Amino acid sequence: MIARQIISPSAGLFNQADVKSGRETDALFGETVDVLSENKGWAEVILITDGYHAWVETKHLGILPEASHHVIAPRALMTIAPDIKSPEAGYLPMGSQVMLGEAIDRFCAVIGEEGQELGFILADHVLPQDEYVDDYVSSAEMLMGTPYRWGGRDSFGFDCSALVQLSLATAGVPVKRNSGDQEKTIGVTLDSLDVLKRGDLVFWKGHVGIMQDEENLLHANMWHGMTASENLRAALPRLEEATGPVTRLARVS
Repeated sequence: MIARQIISPSAGLFNQADVKSGRETDALFGETVDVLSENKGWAEVILITDGYHAWVETKHLGILPEASHHVIAPRALMTIAPDIKSPEAGYLPMGSQVMLGEAIDRFCAVIGEEGQELGFILADHVLPQDEYVDDYVSSAEMLMGTPYRWGGRDSFGFDCSALVQLSLATAGVPVKRNSGDQEKTIGVTLDSLDVLKRGDLVFWKGHVGIMQDEENLLHANMWHGMTASENLRAALPRLEEATGPVTRLARVS
């Protein structure tokens, strides 16, 4: 196997070496993949972050320096110079892994392949690799209004389980990608809606949401077409009609 990094802001991972085969998830800038094989512009890979096995176009792969920081903002805008008035050079979504170079005022250089400076991002939008946010729900709340996108994991658009995975990652809690696997592996089980509090997770078959407090659920969903907040008990009849009953309540441990 050969280790490579994602050099695009994000790259779709697909069932087969064909964009029409169905998006499984996204790999984000700086994340490492193990390349199992390559064929006609596609690579069969395993995403090291969560073990996802899929296909990605080889144009998204390269060799980046070891990351020093991770992006905690919904999107870190890159500019071509360390100046807010400077033209944009791209963006890095939440969860990106970056090597930062020279700091100038509030800006840091993003280092790409062969030491090239790709642009500059605000230092407030990243944390060192060994530092994390205190409240993962605050990360999820910053993503309110983001479009719903099946299989998406980039702040351009994502699904319910990506919202959980990305926001927990900002707090240093790695979890599986899909809601079914998250339901089986995250935290401790709660026995009643009455004990829910901020940060608890509510699972349905194929769906998951994050409690903002004792009453309100934050979730990426197709009903709203985006990440939205709503009263859990008021939404339960609609959710149960669409997905069935609640299958698990969990407290992140």
